[in-house]
Amino acid sequence: MDYIKKILGVEVERSEWTQTSRLPYFLANEYRFESVWLGDVQCLFLKPAGELGTINMLKKHLKRLREVCDRPVVFELQTITRQRRTSFIEARIAFVVPGKHIYLPFMGIQLQERCDSEAIVEPVLEKLQPSAQMLLFTFILGKNKAMYLSKMTKQIGFSAMTISRAANQLAQMQLVSKSNDGVQKVLTSALTPEELFRKAALYLINPVRRVVYVNRSELSSRLFPTGLSALADMSMLSPPVPEVWGTTESVGRFSGASARLIDTDTQCALELWKYDPRLISGNDRVDVLSLAASLNDVTDERVEQALQETLRKVWEK
Repeated sequence: MDYIKKILGVEVERSEWTQTSRLPYFLANEYRFESVWLGDVQCLFLKPAGELGTINMLKKHLKRLREVCDRPVVFELQTITRQRRTSFIEARIAFVVPGKHIYLPFMGIQLQERCDSEAIVEPVLEKLQPSAQMLLFTFILGKNKAMYLSKMTKQIGFSAMTISRAANQLAQMQLVSKSNDGVQKVLTSALTPEELFRKAALYLINPVRRVVYVNRSELSSRLFPTGLSALADMSMLSPPVPEVWGTTESVGRFSGASARLIDTDTQCALELWKYDPRLISGNDRVDVLSLAASLNDVTDERVEQALQETLRKVWEK
């Protein structure tokens, strides 16, 4: 994994993945599995034991794996054809080929050889990393006032290195300016909060990784209202059925979690979040910008109107 550390500048830790006994026999023997930390992101790396199947078969394998392992899955390959590489990227299936290709869409990273005769790689940042999105939203909700990075390590709870990488990504995307104030690193912007949020729209990630349904008896103070439930609290929108809650915990913490809604009287929707929005809002509620990012694909006009009205209150404060 030295190539990932060298190119991306993140610490890499590998260990044995101990949950293969939970997999179907054919799948457990199809790959070699490793648990891998890429900086602050925990992944499952797969090394094919034989030839790779079709893209549709790989999608089925990934679906079965996600039922057991709630983390990004990455194929580690020795070689890859141009056609296979294209199909992986179109399907947004993460993969790495040592020294040549790195495609990690969940981290917003794609690196590939510049041409067939060169082994040079260059980064193409597709989307914000979760830490960068958190930093950006904290900056915007702070009315784009000068932000000292040293203070963010305490508020967001990431290491100084992670905060620095997040700030670098925002600066590389020209969303903010990064400068020095003495020994302090500081972020600034000439845009208004609304202008910056609109400029960043193309780069935002959906902070919700997955939605499952759990029994209402599992609700606790560890969870926070999200989705349409949170929007209903912030606007005149009617509360949804079922209620929607969020968590950053693994789905394995909830017994009987189901991909399907069976009973609206006894179940609620549970969104599994990539980051904790309460670290941005500073209270026990989701911040409005992360909420907006999570609802970006909703096409209901009533929801869109309620969301725009809620955002307008933020811009007018």
